[in-house]
Amino acid sequence: MKTNLIFRRLFGDAFPSSSALAIDLCKRGEITQTSQLAHLGCGVGTVSSLISSHFSCAIMGVESISQLIEIANVECANELLKFECAPLHKTPFPSARYTHILTEANLSVYRQPIRLLNEASRLLVNDGLLLNSEIVITDVSRLDAKVSEFLTIALGDDSTYTLDDWVSLLETSGFSVIQAQIEPSIMRSNGKKLRRALFGVNLLRRTKQISFSELGLEALEDDFDAISKATLTAIDNGIITYASFISKPNNTRF
Repeated sequence: MKTNLIFRRLFGDAFPSSSALAIDLCKRGEITQTSQLAHLGCGVGTVSSLISSHFSCAIMGVESISQLIEIANVECANELLKFECAPLHKTPFPSARYTHILTEANLSVYRQPIRLLNEASRLLVNDGLLLNSEIVITDVSRLDAKVSEFLTIALGDDSTYTLDDWVSLLETSGFSVIQAQIEPSIMRSNGKKLRRALFGVNLLRRTKQISFSELGLEALEDDFDAISKATLTAIDNGIITYASFISKPNNTRF
């Protein structure tokens, strides 16, 4: 979907994060002109390009979908900004290559996030930093059953991570968490985007121009309206939110 122009206009290339949060994370991570940043899950390269322009640092964008890398190379690549198509958990770069790793919600959608964290740890120098942002559930007990089912379909079985769960996962994967903070404005903005998008989706469904079954999402077909309403309510109530993390690898990880 991230190659679709309508999707890009509706949600932006950083969705479900934002380019402003990515730049803020880089500021908090003290990125400078001499930094070497790997952006895992760079999409079409827009956020990588903004970071490169802001900090004038060298960036390697990595994405597993070749169509996204093709767009990135056409729209964004330059002397400081390169792109590579590779699995995020198995990049072709040498160990201890980068001072910073940035990834936006990729752990949230990755079926085996520990594999991605292991690769981030391998790529970072000993005093390097992992900068990541993720979808967070603030209170699992208040999550509607239909929303929980939707998150499982969309993100996988382990999709209801609280802030403490993310910290625990990072620590278990060999990182010391320096900062972990909720970013409430991100999901509020996403709620507005989703409302606009749902209007269009429902119009396409009524005119039979889109079918969830054809997209492999037949499990959502009958309950889509109820799931949509419950998800937006959870976002409005702060049950589904967003958070950012800054972590450093433990020296004992190798």
